[in-house]
Amino acid sequence: RKNFAYKNVHPNPATEPPLPTSEAAQNHTPNPYRNSNITHEKIAAIRAKATNPTPPKIDHCQPSDTYPESFPHFVRGRDSLREYITSLFTSRIAMYDGAMGTMIQNYAKKNKLEEEEYRGERFKDWKCNTKGNNDQLSITQPHIIKGIYKEYLEVGGSDLIGTNTFSSTTIAMGDYEMEDYVYELNYEGARLAREACDEVTAKDPTKPRFVVGAIGPTNRTGSISPSVEDPSARNVTFDELVDAYFEQVVGLMDGGADILMVETIFDTLNAKAALYAIGEYLEFSGLDIPVFVSGTLVDQSGRTLSGQTGEAFYASIRHAKPMC
Repeated sequence: RKNFAYKNVHPNPATEPPLPTSEAAQNHTPNPYRNSNITHEKIAAIRAKATNPTPPKIDHCQPSDTYPESFPHFVRGRDSLREYITSLFTSRIAMYDGAMGTMIQNYAKKNKLEEEEYRGERFKDWKCNTKGNNDQLSITQPHIIKGIYKEYLEVGGSDLIGTNTFSSTTIAMGDYEMEDYVYELNYEGARLAREACDEVTAKDPTKPRFVVGAIGPTNRTGSISPSVEDPSARNVTFDELVDAYFEQVVGLMDGGADILMVETIFDTLNAKAALYAIGEYLEFSGLDIPVFVSGTLVDQSGRTLSGQTGEAFYASIRHAKPMC
């Protein structure tokens, strides 16, 4: 029997998750957090139509001497987040949280949170009801959202928190006719989390806190028919999903997100569209941004809604080289 040379190659133990192929990821180049230097026409076009009342601050770098250089300290613009997360995940259990919907419901049990509060002064004359649009609260009731962020950080002890942007895509915001506000929703959701993380980190620099830009599945699926009478019917295309996710990514990164997470995925095609959009952003910006992926197994069969097992789901998206 013929022996091939590769059979004599001894595997080396992995010291970090698989690296994306970009030069920045391969070299562990720190993200400079100077988003104003990212001027690709597609990104500039999204910023140009932003609805923010004042020009948004999109640079989030810190002076290199803000904190000491050795782990567990971290300074934006000086240190590689990929290296830091690898050290963090291999040294202790790290905690991530950020389920905003349940916390907003808990807040509403003790405080008034009706249509008037959802609209705020900004949207008091809006054309349709907005109660239930939790992402909108990042604009109209920022103190509520920032308060929840700080609870996760200070009471829950989270190392990483997800942003209040689960539905902040043009597709999902169509239910409230707020498609034009997607950039601002993502920017504000990430900005408030950035502020909360920085405030808590300043109290204990040995435990840096990080902002995870939450990218939800939208309320449409790319591979499942919305009609039981027509299995071939679709109410969204792959390209439409990519465009929606790309705009969300730009807003999250401009708002100060450290990490991007495609979360609560039940349709693998939606996840692939989100990862494609993230890949486009990374290509246009030249940055190394860690990517997380969270899938949803819908029942005891251990499969996603689109029918894949956890192993099959990972095989479908492993090309994106998510860190976890």
